[in-house]
Amino acid sequence: MALYAIGDLHLSFSSDKSMDRFGEVWMNHTDQIVKNFSEEITDEDTLILVGDHSWGRNLTECEKDLDFIRSLPGRKILTRGNHDLFWDVKKTGKLNRRYPDLLFLQSDY
Repeated sequence: MALYAIGDLHLSFSSDKSMDRFGEVWMNHTDQIVKNFSEEITDEDTLILVGDHSWGRNLTECEKDLDFIRSLPGRKILTRGNHDLFWDVKKTGKLNRRYPDLLFLQSDY
């Protein structure tokens, strides 16, 4: 069992804000995430995602991004980043109920 942390995935499966425009290192970054995670992380590991998960502006625009995160191996704990507009602080409990296989951590949760 291991603990990993990563941030700034900036997923955009339902928006037109591809990270490819930020240069070669970001080209097809979701493929790189899948490759690296599948090589390093097991289902017994814990992955902390420290924010900026999605470019989506609301939960509907983020559903595919959250599904992608859910598909990654390991237990996932998410904290809110400044670009996570889908995540209203007051609705953290709702997110935890809607996605029981993810843990959204906010304030005094």
